[in-house]
Amino acid sequence: MRSTAHRRHPATAVYLRCYPFDRQAMASHRGALEEYAVSLGLPIPVVHLDNGVSSRMNKPLLESLLARAADGFFQTVLVPGLWVFALDDARAAAVADGFRQVGARVVELPGRRYRRAGHPPRSGTDRPTHGSFTRLSIPSPHRPPCTNSL
Repeated sequence: MRSTAHRRHPATAVYLRCYPFDRQAMASHRGALEEYAVSLGLPIPVVHLDNGVSSRMNKPLLESLLARAADGFFQTVLVPGLWVFALDDARAAAVADGFRQVGARVVELPGRRYRRAGHPPRSGTDRPTHGSFTRLSIPSPHRPPCTNSL
């Protein structure tokens, strides 16, 4: 049975994964996502970082985050892109769907090109409602590296 103890004050999480290990722990990604949370009026996020974990390996902090979301603790999970879940787009979307199925939304950081072009950000898993959004559905030719650049 799902716990409702945290429903009154749901928390926000950031999930990051980097391979190989990043000594700076994806500081620029983390900072951008924390600022984004504030701009959306969300609580300061709890960071979950699977640092040095290949997309082909078990991701212990992702698994823990999904379990906490299922318990109702996390309502929103912020990510720089679905690529943090898996490099395969279908597998990444399946992880995002798993969060949605337990009642959490996955929100992607809008890319610089979207902000410059003036496009409104949109949800990758939901339609925009009440200011919630994620990414535009525009295919990317490559994924950003795990460095201090977005």
